[in-house]
Formats: sequence, C-alpha cells, structure tokens
Amino acid sequence: MPRLVPAFVAFAMLALVMAAAGRTGPAVAQVQARLPDEGPEQYPAGVHRDDTFYFCVACHSFRVVSRQGMSRERWDETLHWMSEKHAMPKLEGRSREEILGYLAAAFPQAAGGQASGGFTNPFAPGGGAAPAGGGFKNPFAP
Repeated sequence: MPRLVPAFVAFAMLALVMAAAGRTGPAVAQVQARLPDEGPEQYPAGVHRDDTFYFCVACHSFRVVSRQGMSRERWDETLHWMSEKHAMPKLEGRSREEILGYLAAAFPQAAGGQASGGFTNPFAPGGGAAPAGGGFKNPFAP
C-alpha cells in the first residue's frame, strides 16, 4: 500500500503537467463538425452560401447558424466574439464581408427585433418575453 501513494502522486503530477501543456488526451485531427446529412444546399440560396457553410462547420453544425436570426451588426459582433472567446480564425477583409452578407441576408433578424430562432436568454436584459404568471420568481429571494 505505501508504494501506491508515490505512484499516485507521480501520476497526478504528470496529469497536471499534461493539462497545463494542453495535452489532456490523444491528439485528434481537426474535422468538420457538420452532421452527416448536412450540406450547403439545405440552406437558403445566396451568394457565398457554400463559403459560409464550410467556414462555419469547421467548428459546429450549420444548424446552429440557421437557427439564429440577427442583424448584420449582430452577426458581426458574433464573429468577433467567436474569434476572441473560442479561437475562431480571424475573418477579415473581403471574406468577412462576403460571409456577413450571406448571414444577414439568409438569417435576418425577425420583425420586432426578436431573433427568428435559436436560444433566447430569458434572464438577459430585454431578452425573451416574461412567461405567463409573472415570469421567473427566485425561490431564494426574501
């Protein structure tokens, strides 16, 4: 039993070093995250649809994109956020304009300012409509 303690400590130290180096598991080749039955032809036709589709599916299914509905400005903010927070390759210049153009045309913000689909955070300022019965009630509030 005493031999197990040093072995466990050594293993824990190795795991910490590997985690710090970003090697928590076997190396995996980056693959596109599109669903097997998903292709650009399933989404609204438009200039730069294919480019937009293949750029987005490098990280996530395009269904995530198609369920949103945002203004061009909000799409632009979203691309910036993904670059800053999720290590998306920076999209600049003509390519950024082309992709923004497709996103804003194919998945625009719905009339009235509400997103046309996707998740709406009910706790965000101005986000989501209050549910029937008066909205969220905090059970821990005095």
